[in-house]
Amino acid sequence: MVYLNPGGINFGPKNWDGYGISNIAFVVVYSVFLFAACVYLWYQRHHPVVRMRKVGLMLLSVLVIHGFCFLVFTIYTMNGAWPCTVEFWSMNLYLPIGIGLWQAQNQQLLIVSRQQSHLIHFNHTYRPLLPPRGHSMGTPRYWFWRLKIWYRNISSQGKYEGFVLIGIMIQFTVSFVIYNISRKFNRYGIVSHHTSPALCRRGWEWAPSVAWQFLWHYLFGPYLLWKIRMVRDIYHWRLQTIIAVVAGLPGTPLWLAAVYTDKFGPVNKYWFPAMWFIPGMMAMQIVTLAFPIYQITKHKRDARAINRALTDFDQKKDFDSSDNSITLRNSLSTVSLKSKRNGKMYSMDSLDECLAGSHGSLQVYASCMELNGENIIFLTKVLAFKQACEKAFKTTCSSTIDFRCARNDMFRQGLSIFVTLVHSRTASYPINIESPIYNSLEAIFGPATAIVAMCITPSRSTSFSAQSSNVTPWDEPQQSTSQALTPLASQTEEIPSFPMRVLAKDRPRYAKKGNGSSERMVGGSEEDGDSSNGLNGQVHDPLEGVKVPAEFDERVFDAAFKSIRYMVWSETWQRYMVWKRKSGEDSIGRAI
Repeated sequence: MVYLNPGGINFGPKNWDGYGISNIAFVVVYSVFLFAACVYLWYQRHHPVVRMRKVGLMLLSVLVIHGFCFLVFTIYTMNGAWPCTVEFWSMNLYLPIGIGLWQAQNQQLLIVSRQQSHLIHFNHTYRPLLPPRGHSMGTPRYWFWRLKIWYRNISSQGKYEGFVLIGIMIQFTVSFVIYNISRKFNRYGIVSHHTSPALCRRGWEWAPSVAWQFLWHYLFGPYLLWKIRMVRDIYHWRLQTIIAVVAGLPGTPLWLAAVYTDKFGPVNKYWFPAMWFIPGMMAMQIVTLAFPIYQITKHKRDARAINRALTDFDQKKDFDSSDNSITLRNSLSTVSLKSKRNGKMYSMDSLDECLAGSHGSLQVYASCMELNGENIIFLTKVLAFKQACEKAFKTTCSSTIDFRCARNDMFRQGLSIFVTLVHSRTASYPINIESPIYNSLEAIFGPATAIVAMCITPSRSTSFSAQSSNVTPWDEPQQSTSQALTPLASQTEEIPSFPMRVLAKDRPRYAKKGNGSSERMVGGSEEDGDSSNGLNGQVHDPLEGVKVPAEFDERVFDAAFKSIRYMVWSETWQRYMVWKRKSGEDSIGRAI
């Protein structure tokens, strides 16, 4: 029979009874599994399934929460060996900070879903880069302007994390003040009285420690659930949030009842008041780690199934080489996936037909359910880019000057794709491609990206002060929607343009404020002056004088296109067609 100390937590010798040993054994085993899951997720942090979740912040929140849980699990066994001040700071630091960090990373679902929906309609936007600081420290006015530029360009997630950081600082300040004014924790306080170790753990001083937990589970959490009620992501991120919010609801009421009422006395001997938070905290940890791990495992299992299907096809083609009319795409109709989907793979041709034709439904599905709509946008833009290149080069092959002009315009269109969808610092959601492919694109478009995103003046171009608008860089920018297109570009495809913030160092320091804009639209060459709005009717072209790299041609995106195309075909396209078939929509194309 297992021995149980009848006194429970009586602040005497340590409770090495069956219950105390069970608590220690459980928390040690649980910690091992939790740390192993954290290491696995950190190792897989660049996986397409989890890279949108801000894995670093997610794991930090889980570890901080676990610090609180570990301490609470040892309270019964230690039987009051932890000083009252240790428990006070644990309740006022580990608990609120862990919940705050978890709240910040889980807000990513709402932000990603909103931005993906926005990406469907506004896919030419990008994140501008801050200009280099230079060698001097700068004046306070300069740093205030730089701070304003930084805040204007920071993402919604970054602002939300900033608000959480402010809340953590307020929580620490309040706890620090309470700790120093209460005689329960020190001898120089001005309120309360010195008490026994048991009474020290009761009183008004402990109420602020649960404020964040209460606000999250009863105010911010339900509000977040209401805002994401229409999200139907395939990663079950919304379900994860629902479980975490609901599981923590009983924590604060039961803790208040256990601390401030005497009826919980018999329960408190074995179930310390802070342990009422444990079910909710563990639920938050488990769903935060288990759901992504399950999605990674499922993704890898499906990938192996596709690889086996392709291997079986290759083997069958070797045995049946007499029929030369069978190709890889069309012959995949005989290959089935050995997975839980119990369906068949849809051909690459069906994906190509969708991308070349009406792909709106696929775009909405990828953006709203898989939260990776940037892949579809990239594929369609590259297809349009290649068509524009073929048409432009075909019409200008007879003239060297026209060919160079066309090549310059196509470089600008390719630069737009790179800045808005590929570059890791400027794209809102950069596509996930292999490092060698990214590095090759960076070598071609990197210098021009720095010019566009930071508006660095090339050596051969004229100064900004002579051709930019007469607006000081500390003024709020006005969005410009005009586009400058060359006659050649207007005959082929519309070249996407993007706002460029002019941050010239040589601008007059005390220039008068006018109606001009501190943003420009980068489009075609400077030949078209219809959109000029600078001084003397001139428009500054930030890419003037920039030479098109010799490596640039219409095949510049081919490697990235093949990589993203295969990923979309093997994952998004298969799930989309299955979803479309189950939803009872129109014809779903060829299945194999």
